[in-house]
Amino acid sequence: MLEAAGVSFRGILHDVTQTWPAGRLVGLVGPNGAGKSTLLRVLAGIWSPTSGEVRVSGLSVHQLSPRQRARHVSYLPQQLPDDIPFTVREFVEMGRYAHRPRIGALSRADRAAVDQALSRLELADLAHNPIKYLSGGQRQRAAIARCLAQESGVLLLDEPISNLDLHYQWEILQIVRGLASEGRLVVMAIHHLELAAAFCDELVLLRNGRVYQAGKPQAVLTPEAVEAVFGLSVQVFPDPHTGHLRLSWPETVDGAGSHPPREVEEVVPACAKRS
Repeated sequence: MLEAAGVSFRGILHDVTQTWPAGRLVGLVGPNGAGKSTLLRVLAGIWSPTSGEVRVSGLSVHQLSPRQRARHVSYLPQQLPDDIPFTVREFVEMGRYAHRPRIGALSRADRAAVDQALSRLELADLAHNPIKYLSGGQRQRAAIARCLAQESGVLLLDEPISNLDLHYQWEILQIVRGLASEGRLVVMAIHHLELAAAFCDELVLLRNGRVYQAGKPQAVLTPEAVEAVFGLSVQVFPDPHTGHLRLSWPETVDGAGSHPPREVEEVVPACAKRS
């Protein structure tokens, strides 16, 4: 379980209070500058809140040592450096930092965890390839594999599908959906509202560093909330094929009159539907 109790941070976050149990996929949504990335860094223990507290499994995140914290929480930044000088396997092995001695080779358990993560993310054939030569989607899979090898109960992902094409967006979201279904808590920042609604168990809508609304996607992404937070007048409706939430807005061209509603984002594949 991960708890944020009255968390504020340097005028960016204001009194954020949320509790998320294991086995959930939570989406942080909101416009640029709403505080999504800042909240993830505070939750991960990278930044300390100016007030309030973050607890994981009842322990204060910011009172744990880095190694202790890494056993509970893993964090994926928004963008990896372009020139990472390691192979895929070496990079994933870094996820074992919290479990191995400061000096010495990987244990059998370490190697097994790395092998499992590489297999799970379908990276075994690329294990000896340099990270810097991978595609964007492959790099994201390698980053998630490192988090998986870390064997923490909480994964914090900052826009894991940004700058990826639709195929890789869907692939990555399928993976994190599976991790949540297996009992991990996954909290991720995501801009794509329709994919967020399709994959996430719940959403937290942020505006100016405050929680504007939180709950199930249908309760959060209402026309009133989207207009208040994003400044867009939209219609919300269920997809006729998957039942997932869809958004559209009326379009006017050169003041000549209204056109039929145009869908905001790509169709979510039917196979993305959760049971």
